[in-house]
Amino acid sequence: MRVVALAALGAVVALVNGLVLASAQGNPARFPVPEHVVKWTDKLKVQNIMDVMDAEITKNGTQAVDQQCDSLFGKGYINSWANAKKEICKPGGGSTFTCHEHPNTNRGANIGSLFCHATNLVLDSTDFLGEVITKPGTRYPTPKAGSAKVACDIDRPYTREQVADQHTDRWLYDALATAPAADVNAACADPRRTVSYPVYFVTRMDPTNAYHHFEEVMNFFAAMYIYPHKELLQQGITIVAFDGAPKGFYLELWRRIAYPFRIRFLRDRPYPPGTCFKNALIASMPHRSMYTHFWPGVKSMCRSLYMSSVVRWTHMLMADARPELYTWPDGQHRQNEDTVVGRVTWVSRRHFEAANQGKMNSWQVQRMLSNEDAIVPVLSNAVMTWNSKSCLRNPGDGGCRKVPVYFEFATMELGDHRWYPEQLQQLSRTSVLMAVHGAGVFNEIWLRPSTSSVIEVLHNSGGNHHYHNIASFIGLPYHDMGSAHDPNMLAAKLTEVMDSTALRMAEEHGRKMAALRAAGTA
Repeated sequence: MRVVALAALGAVVALVNGLVLASAQGNPARFPVPEHVVKWTDKLKVQNIMDVMDAEITKNGTQAVDQQCDSLFGKGYINSWANAKKEICKPGGGSTFTCHEHPNTNRGANIGSLFCHATNLVLDSTDFLGEVITKPGTRYPTPKAGSAKVACDIDRPYTREQVADQHTDRWLYDALATAPAADVNAACADPRRTVSYPVYFVTRMDPTNAYHHFEEVMNFFAAMYIYPHKELLQQGITIVAFDGAPKGFYLELWRRIAYPFRIRFLRDRPYPPGTCFKNALIASMPHRSMYTHFWPGVKSMCRSLYMSSVVRWTHMLMADARPELYTWPDGQHRQNEDTVVGRVTWVSRRHFEAANQGKMNSWQVQRMLSNEDAIVPVLSNAVMTWNSKSCLRNPGDGGCRKVPVYFEFATMELGDHRWYPEQLQQLSRTSVLMAVHGAGVFNEIWLRPSTSSVIEVLHNSGGNHHYHNIASFIGLPYHDMGSAHDPNMLAAKLTEVMDSTALRMAEEHGRKMAALRAAGTA
């Protein structure tokens, strides 16, 4: 199984090399999709990605899996989610409605987030959205009773309190109603009123926050793993946002996930009344899944097969913006092939803070640095000093550093750039990411764990282990500066991290070049 999965993964990476833009099924497209996405026909078979990552993390099964880590963050975790299912439709009807309960911890009456899927679901989408349409600016739907109909008797195994603030409460308690089987059958038999391919309904909590919005990507990946009718996913799946939220980050990522279908924002393009969805998937609620609701206050040293797999999968989907997945065509090369170029990126929030004076909440205010103007030049100088000790710069110095790595230094205000391609291109070239605690640190997921590191300044944010844990989950070296923001202390830590990161960068580059030379392609 691992051999097959590795071969499939290798084929996907190989497709990146052409990077010829193609449009859906040969038709002209305003925003064409890269060729590697067009040809990756089994991208929703996420089990393949998990098999590859399992082989990588366990070194082909030679290293034991920590069972507690597995049950909390790995295959055991996601299997527990898959197995904790309850039927909302009683047997014997013409529809089904099944929910899977996210593994829970002691969080009061509220249960773990529900991922649900249904067959023969008839939806009046305008009535379901309610005030999202009638009162612009409304974030979440206010469904009318009966705006979602099924041909079955309904059993609600959860109390409203248990599913409060999950969005599935709007389906189970506000919208869902039993309809005569004849009415549902008539809708689902009419091709003009039927969507036959799978549809993934998601209510986005905060798509302008990269940290929270990626939870929805995580939950989608889990849904593809849990969903029992995997044969249906071969035709693809469309993403339908049923909320009033802005389009936000990762729009290009979602577009590639949905290909060959389009993303649909229901407030802009509601379906006709009485549309039958043969196979509907209803997303679980972010902020009640693995890495936010349960674990940020507890420091974890676990590697997560699940999160590592999601991150690898998204890297592959966005491969045209990631230099490590691109092989130059024959005849194009660098003059200094043995030199390894790294980048230190300082993530700034100065422009955002200046533009939002008087509008930020207390949590945002307390994380503001008062001396960033002093920090940045000291960090830049630390990088130049580090480079000056390299044999690349001083080959006649007998004591020079022989590791063939040098670093560039850059500051980056994320809000000044689109996520794709600008942010992603710069982040995927970053070797050392430095940032003050906040969603900017979450961009560590776009680094290469094998050749990168992250330094977090937990300024007035002690005890928040979000990004430590995520780094641990994906195997990324993490360094905690606490509240320290003295420029010289930060520069000393950066120097230490460049030392260790450069060794890993040089080792990996050496292996790559040796393989190319052995194959006669270097």
